[in-house]
Amino acid sequence: MCTSDSIFKNLRQKLDVMGYNQTLPLAAVPIVGAVFEDLVKTTESLRDSKKQLIELLEEKSSWELGAEPYKCDNSRLLTECNQLHLQLIRQKEDSEEQINKLHKKIRDLETDKSHLHKQCQQLQNQLGSIQSKTNIGVVKSGSRVEKGKKPFITAVRSGDMFSSAVNLLQDHNIDLRCTKCNAGFYRRHDDATQTKSIEKEADKWENAKLELMENIKFYRNKIEAREREISRLNELLSGGRAPNILARECCYKNVGSLNEDINLLQREKLESLARIRECQHQMHEAMRRALNLEKFNRELQKRLDELKDAALSVETQANNEITQKEMEIEQLKQQLQRLLNKIKVQNEKCKENQKDEKLQRSNQSKEVQVSVQMEKHRFNEKLNELTQKESELRTENDRLVKKVTKLKNKLQASHKEIEDLQLRHTQHLDEDKIRLKSERDFFQKEYLRVLNKLGSESEIDFLQSQIKSKDEELRILRSEMCLKQSQALVPCVKGNTDFDNLPTSLPSSARSGASTGNSDCVQAVILRAERERDCARNDLERVRCERDTLREKMLSMTKMHDEQIQKVQCRNEELNRKLHQAERENHDLISAHKPSEIQIVLLREEMDTYKQQNNKLREENSKLQSTYNSLKLLHEQTERSLSDSQNKLTLSESQLESAKARLNVVDSNRESSQQEAIQLRTEVAALKQTYVALEREKDKILTQLDLKTEKAYQLEYELKASKEKRNHLEKQVHDFEQQLSKLTTQTHERDSELNENSTESKTLREQIAALKISREQAIMENARLMNNLAESQAEITTLKKLLKDSEGEIMRLKQQLRQYEKEREEMLEHYRSLSHDAVMLEGSNQSLENEAAECRRQLNELESENHVLKKELCSRNSLITELEDKLTSQKVQNTCLKQKLEESLDEQRLLETDLTARKELCKKLDVEKDKLNAELNELNDVRKNLEAENEKLRLEIERTEKNKRISSETLEELLSKTRHDLEEQIKMDSKLSQELVRLKQTNEELLIELDVERQKRQQHETLMHEYRIQNQELRHTLTDDRFHQARSREQSPRFHTKTL
Repeated sequence: MCTSDSIFKNLRQKLDVMGYNQTLPLAAVPIVGAVFEDLVKTTESLRDSKKQLIELLEEKSSWELGAEPYKCDNSRLLTECNQLHLQLIRQKEDSEEQINKLHKKIRDLETDKSHLHKQCQQLQNQLGSIQSKTNIGVVKSGSRVEKGKKPFITAVRSGDMFSSAVNLLQDHNIDLRCTKCNAGFYRRHDDATQTKSIEKEADKWENAKLELMENIKFYRNKIEAREREISRLNELLSGGRAPNILARECCYKNVGSLNEDINLLQREKLESLARIRECQHQMHEAMRRALNLEKFNRELQKRLDELKDAALSVETQANNEITQKEMEIEQLKQQLQRLLNKIKVQNEKCKENQKDEKLQRSNQSKEVQVSVQMEKHRFNEKLNELTQKESELRTENDRLVKKVTKLKNKLQASHKEIEDLQLRHTQHLDEDKIRLKSERDFFQKEYLRVLNKLGSESEIDFLQSQIKSKDEELRILRSEMCLKQSQALVPCVKGNTDFDNLPTSLPSSARSGASTGNSDCVQAVILRAERERDCARNDLERVRCERDTLREKMLSMTKMHDEQIQKVQCRNEELNRKLHQAERENHDLISAHKPSEIQIVLLREEMDTYKQQNNKLREENSKLQSTYNSLKLLHEQTERSLSDSQNKLTLSESQLESAKARLNVVDSNRESSQQEAIQLRTEVAALKQTYVALEREKDKILTQLDLKTEKAYQLEYELKASKEKRNHLEKQVHDFEQQLSKLTTQTHERDSELNENSTESKTLREQIAALKISREQAIMENARLMNNLAESQAEITTLKKLLKDSEGEIMRLKQQLRQYEKEREEMLEHYRSLSHDAVMLEGSNQSLENEAAECRRQLNELESENHVLKKELCSRNSLITELEDKLTSQKVQNTCLKQKLEESLDEQRLLETDLTARKELCKKLDVEKDKLNAELNELNDVRKNLEAENEKLRLEIERTEKNKRISSETLEELLSKTRHDLEEQIKMDSKLSQELVRLKQTNEELLIELDVERQKRQQHETLMHEYRIQNQELRHTLTDDRFHQARSREQSPRFHTKTL
């Protein structure tokens, strides 16, 4: 039954706690119990599942946060891949365009080469025909001279040139008998030129057709590449995730709200500045309050010192007065022994007075306790106010720290933007450099080509000399013709004069009509020579025009090059100016950020000082409370001693007065007593009988006295035991004092160690500051070296490109040299049989040799440049290796410095923990010292009371022994008195023992409460430590979230514009 009742009661209580107040029948107890247990299990499982869900959700959020940067990186990489793909396509298109241009140039050169080859063949055929004709003419003229058919030859002067000219004219007279033949010749020549022009136009049209076909192929390839790129992008969109899912999962969704965020951040910045000013104002107010509190503490310390001095003076005065009063009491003891009967009444009165005094003391102690409680309450209120202010300052500090983190994130974002701008600027500069270098190379090639063309001026001079020689020959021929006509045919003078007056540019038909039949061949030769001269002049003018056009092109190209260089310089200056402006803005941001950081550091230092001051105030408060308690005990002891001495004084004075009055009464009653003595003598006989009875009663009383003496001896033994206990306690106190002295020495040593540790920590901080400065310098040097590395790498790449270009140019020049040498050899082999054009061949050979020498010289220069570039490459590589070694050494130094920093911080933490432990030990020892002092004071009070009571007992025993001799009445009175005194002593002993027990119980309770409060304090400290750790973790998470948000805000516009 008992078990079922207990089960029912437990179930009922559980249901009442759960809120199920329905009636519960006994039959339903097991079912309800099972249901209740199932409910408890389900609630526990539900709680566990909720916890697991929360943990899983937190893990999910953390995974999502971790996956977001990867998503962003994926999108960024996709955009970069697309950009690279587009760049590849553009490069391919550019290369194909260049290839088409080169094919076009090759075709043009091949057509020019074919035309020149044809012209060379025609000229060779013409030369061969002219040589054959000259040979035939020479042979015919020799045969005619031998026959002597012409009679007018004898009249002509002798000379080789004239005879050869006459022979030529005769040959032409034979060959060209009429002008129609010449006309047919010129017609055939015009037909040949027309066919040549038609062939040139056909070649041009074929070249244009091939160009168009190649352009069509190029554009078809371009369209196919674009279609392939479009299909690839479509496959990316269709094969991957849907665009709405990408937009939903993208961390750059809120791109449109960036301006609003910026405005909000600017407003928050202004608000934070205002709050910082308010915090500075509050900080100044807190400093002022702290100074006031320090002044108040100093005043309290002064008051405490004054109270200590007053208490010491009061103690000395009380001790002096006690000694004086004890002397007076010893003097008055003899008088008091005579007046024991009257002392009974006074004792009763004293007891009543003592009760009143006890009540007064209790009231005073209550008032003092109330005042102490009021002061405690006031101090607690002040402490609460200070803690509230501290919490407010902490919250404001946290808020400022959050804002500082936001500003740091903004600064990092601005730094990143600046770095991106610098990278873009460097990329643009590199592209401009590459473009300018390519243009420079192109212009250099053009310049060399023009120089090569200008090198053909020697050929032009040679042609001019040939033209001059031909002009001289024509002049000589004309003069000979004039002489011949004047000597042989006089009527033909007019015709000759008309012929001389005719311009050189007239047609051959007019000239042939004006001349005679004998001079037709000579005129044809002259006209042919004039035509050749005109062709040579036209070639000269054409070459001069080409030279002028080339010079103009060169001038325009140089102007364009200068303009482009000026543009590049202007652009470079603008970019440098933007860079300087960005650096200035960065410096302004850093300078604007520095005062906020300094203010935060100052606020943190002030917070630390406030915490230290708070701890000091708490320590001083505890010390003041301990001193106040000790002073309170001393004050109570002095008041007790003063009240005892005052009571004793009043008693002694009243006893003196009563004794004097009694003496007067005794003197007045002496006479009456003498008279009564006679009567008493008569009564003595009667009393003797009664005396026997009294002696019997005395024996009884003596037996009772023996028993009481035995009790007194027992009390004396107890006193001896208490004295031994007191001595033991004094020894313990002495041991505790020795321990205290040892602890004080240890505390002094630890204080010295603390001072040494503080100095070491200061030196470590200075070292840390120096290390930080050196670390910053190393970082700056690292950045500088990285910039130098990047510049050197860029220069190396440019030099490599120049090397490749120079090697390509060297190969090309070598091929040209080989071609030139092949052509020279072909020309030499081709023109060996031609003795007529030996001078031209020698000139061309010399020009080709000059070109070959120039090409060889250029080759040597390029090889020397290549060697120099290789040397520069080796030096740059050595520089790079040195810089890399420096970087590695600086990284090692950075790691060493970081390890030293961490070690110093760990040592500082260990020292701080040792300090806190030592402070706690000192506090505990101070508390134990105070407790031991209080216990010592209590034991001293007990010892004094026991000694006083012992002295009283001894006096009373002596009085009883003396009063035994006087009379039985006095014995009875003494016995009654001793009975009363013993009872009072027993009562007092019982009270004292009860008070001792009560004090011990209170002491034990206080110790238990102390342990409980220590445990609570430890729990609170652990909670504070946990809360600090949680706060730090939350701050880290907050900073990480803000960093991710800032990063997402930085990268969101690029992602939006490029991907979506």
